[in-house]
Amino acid sequence: MILKGLLALLTILIVGVAIIGYTPLPEGIHDPYRTQVLMGMFKIFNFVHKVREYLGYGKFLNTVRTFQGKFTLEGDPSSAKYGDIQVKRDRIANVPVIIYRPSTAAELSPAFVYFHGGGWVLGTADDMDGVAYHFAKATNTVVFNVDYRRPPDFPFPVPVQDCLEVTRYILRHGNKYGVDVNKVGVGGESAGGNLAAAVALSISKEKSDLPPLKFQVLTYPALQAFDLRLPSYVDNNTTMPILSARVMAGFYSLYMGLDENKTDNYATIISENRHLSPQIRESKFSDYVNVKLLPKMFRAPNKTASEVTAPFDVNVFSKIKHIVTNPLFSPLMSSDLTGLPPTFIHACEFDVLRDDALLYSKRLQDAGVRVKMHYGHGGFHGDTLRFFNDFMWVQSGRVGFTSSTDFIKSVLRN
Repeated sequence: MILKGLLALLTILIVGVAIIGYTPLPEGIHDPYRTQVLMGMFKIFNFVHKVREYLGYGKFLNTVRTFQGKFTLEGDPSSAKYGDIQVKRDRIANVPVIIYRPSTAAELSPAFVYFHGGGWVLGTADDMDGVAYHFAKATNTVVFNVDYRRPPDFPFPVPVQDCLEVTRYILRHGNKYGVDVNKVGVGGESAGGNLAAAVALSISKEKSDLPPLKFQVLTYPALQAFDLRLPSYVDNNTTMPILSARVMAGFYSLYMGLDENKTDNYATIISENRHLSPQIRESKFSDYVNVKLLPKMFRAPNKTASEVTAPFDVNVFSKIKHIVTNPLFSPLMSSDLTGLPPTFIHACEFDVLRDDALLYSKRLQDAGVRVKMHYGHGGFHGDTLRFFNDFMWVQSGRVGFTSSTDFIKSVLRN
């Protein structure tokens, strides 16, 4: 009798988890079975935190600190166990880094400075250890995996300053690490793509004796907080549970240094485009996110955007007006994109950040920059990340990763 009861309870639990975790996938998703499992994990994760909120433990965006990993300098990174790449921890410009040097790398090797994603807030260099390891292995370059400081304690411009200092140091003193300073590139995914774009933009405009960057790799980058109602935000807001407009807006608010205890409120305001005044929305900056710069098929959303009736928030605008148009915060807001290195951009079909990538690609091409645009058909935000020793690495991510490493190798051959 007890056994039957336990079996019944287990059956109910399994069915309940399946119902909670089920996510209707949009038509065209590649590798739907793996994707369904991954999205189910994220949906269950979100459900748990909705329960926490209901029980009074705080809202997800207000309790972000509980998800922040703690970086330590103790112990070897996980990838060190493979033995084919020398992996070690170090500090460069007083910023913790993990350095990956392939055993087959030249005495003076090209280098890739990598910045992890996580909305500027979540994640550490250790969390992206596997990604950095595979970049080093696939490109035969020395990879520097940077553990920049993060909000809420260290909002903009601290993260990008950390990334800049590390990159400048490598360009100036790379020989200490067996690096050819004339063959150094930067890159990252999501928020890390934002940081890489900002670093490349800053270094390209500096009047210094530093050698120029050789390339930049921007994987589904977040490049602007000026307009969070672009067609990709409207169409993909609820398509995949991994990233919505409101969550992205919450990350932006924390990166801008707004009160972390009011993140949920700020997320609503920013996701509804009520954080900017009508005057700035009619300024030159609006030209940089003009939907006419998008391919024709993406210039209008397929879904109807929710109506916003509330006015813009003067208080929020007064706090962020000088940040949101700063090119180091929003690279798309730069009026001059000339002089940037050859660029690889990966945009995902089912991603709220898709249009950021497409807009930046078009503006870079118009500025005379060599651009390799990879449009991930059937892809989604985060698809290049590897889960469970690649067992859950979806096909669209494999194609995107290979395309990026092929780009790096082709640039370094020239």
